Amino acid sequence: MAATPTHLAIADRICSLLGDGVIKNLPLFFGGNIAPDAVHSKQNYRRADKDHSHLRDGIHLYGYGNPESARLLKNRVNAFVSNYYMTAGESVDLYFGYIVHLLADELYMLSAMNQLEAHLIAGGRSFDDPESRAKLAGEISDDPQAYNPDYVGFFRNVSSLIDIEAIEFPFVHHPVDLLEAVWDYEIRDYVRVDEINTNKRWVINTFFDSEKPKSGVHHEKAMAFIDFAASDIINRLSCSDGIVRLLE
Repeated sequence: MAATPTHLAIADRICSLLGDGVIKNLPLFFGGNIAPDAVHSKQNYRRADKDHSHLRDGIHLYGYGNPESARLLKNRVNAFVSNYYMTAGESVDLYFGYIVHLLADELYMLSAMNQLEAHLIAGGRSFDDPESRAKLAGEISDDPQAYNPDYVGFFRNVSSLIDIEAIEFPFVHHPVDLLEAVWDYEIRDYVRVDEINTNKRWVINTFFDSEKPKSGVHHEKAMAFIDFAASDIINRLSCSDGIVRLLE
């Protein structure tokens, strides 16, 4: 899954691409954008908590490459749009940010999956069989019956190249100011107020410490992914008149 600074960078780029008027409450949008991961602050946190907050119940950790899982996730996101975003009232941008996080994670995982697939094809493996991608998803999941440590290692290495450090990204809308601007909200049925508050404070302290030095690495792949993800998410959504709808 994408790191928090990568999610915030994508949110920042989306705000710039959409321009004024579509996202009316930037603090809620940025807060919603990191909310799915706030379940890490849950007491007695379990992996199932993150599966639930990411609408991924029953889908392997790296299961986005499975076509059946992709269809299931799309149906769940559409249902979330109808049942939560469309009924959110003044908190609509909070749920918009949440949806952007889910779609960004999907793109992030698929990007790494595509690189692993290309690596395996170069080594002689074929993916002509419709079931082959589902099998690969199992091989990089946490299923002890299918787990392949070499594949998982490669997957994690390539996915890390599309993450960026917060200090390396030229934010137009500064996340700390926006995250500090509003507190005490929840994602109904998914993430509690206390979890979001605790996680926001951790994000601010961990990723935006002014004493943290730059890595000195120019993250070309990370910047390219952020630009791609922001444009792709906007293209997959209808963003007009302050209303967001996931396109069929």
